[in-house]
Amino acid sequence: MPAARTGRTADSPRSTQHPSGNRQPDTRSSTAGFLAITVLRRYRIPIHCLCALALAFYVVTVSSTAPDKEDPVTRVLSQSVRPLQMSLHALGAAMRNLQLNYVAFKDLWNENQALKEQIAVLEAERNRLFEAKLANVRLTELLEIKTRILRESVAATVISNSPSSWFRTVTVGKGGRAGIHQGMAVITPRGVVGRVVSVEDDTAKVMLLTDHKSGLDIVTQRTRVRGIVSGSVDGEPIVKYMGRNEDVRPGDRLITSGLDGTFPKGLLVGTIVNVEDDGPGLFQRVRVALAVDPLVMEEVLFISDKPRPAVSSASREDGEKTLPVMP
Repeated sequence: MPAARTGRTADSPRSTQHPSGNRQPDTRSSTAGFLAITVLRRYRIPIHCLCALALAFYVVTVSSTAPDKEDPVTRVLSQSVRPLQMSLHALGAAMRNLQLNYVAFKDLWNENQALKEQIAVLEAERNRLFEAKLANVRLTELLEIKTRILRESVAATVISNSPSSWFRTVTVGKGGRAGIHQGMAVITPRGVVGRVVSVEDDTAKVMLLTDHKSGLDIVTQRTRVRGIVSGSVDGEPIVKYMGRNEDVRPGDRLITSGLDGTFPKGLLVGTIVNVEDDGPGLFQRVRVALAVDPLVMEEVLFISDKPRPAVSSASREDGEKTLPVMP
């Protein structure tokens, strides 16, 4: 029995050594695998580059040595890379189109800006020519009426209107230096404007017919009834001193009588718009629409009481060739 136990005990070390001897190869293999994985992870980019270079070298070598031979590896690489190549080609085409569209859009924008500037210049030139045309028409009409009136006259431009509602006046850009004096008649091709009330060297002030202090002797063109056109406090022109039995009606034209010595006879003053019986008095209340709107007139003609000097036929022909120039 002791021997048997001893034998068992002697055999036990052998039985315990066998497992340790079997685990040593497994530990070494796992360590080697761990090191390999670590190396691959650490140097994965260089390894991938080397693999790619190797594949590229292989493809180039095969293509140069046997261009007519179809290699399986080359075919597999071509098929696997083809979607990427198509995507890159589509991306490149889209980028080229985007660049071309951007360049075209920029050129179009620059051209649009240049056209806008050109349109602005042409619009300003068109406006200037249109204003010149209108001014030429007005000056031509002023010249025609100037030639019909046998008195000395001076043309001038309106430079300002009176801001006051109590005094209806305008200021013109000529004065005593141009021969304008106080009391001169002022007209336009449309009709009567008013008369000069004050004069400076280079400007003159004209009282309009709408001023409540003004007064102009007139007659109705149809029935030759006389009256006085004057303004009122509210700025509405009226005709004074027309009897209740006088034949006047809306639509009758009023012209200058020529009896005041300032305005020539026959100039249009306005048109009657309303006739009312002004209570039990002797006169009618007659409202008038003036022929000239002082808010829109730009040029006026000053008429003197002096007759225009006679000119020879040769001078008249020379004068007809030249139009007066407004300052």
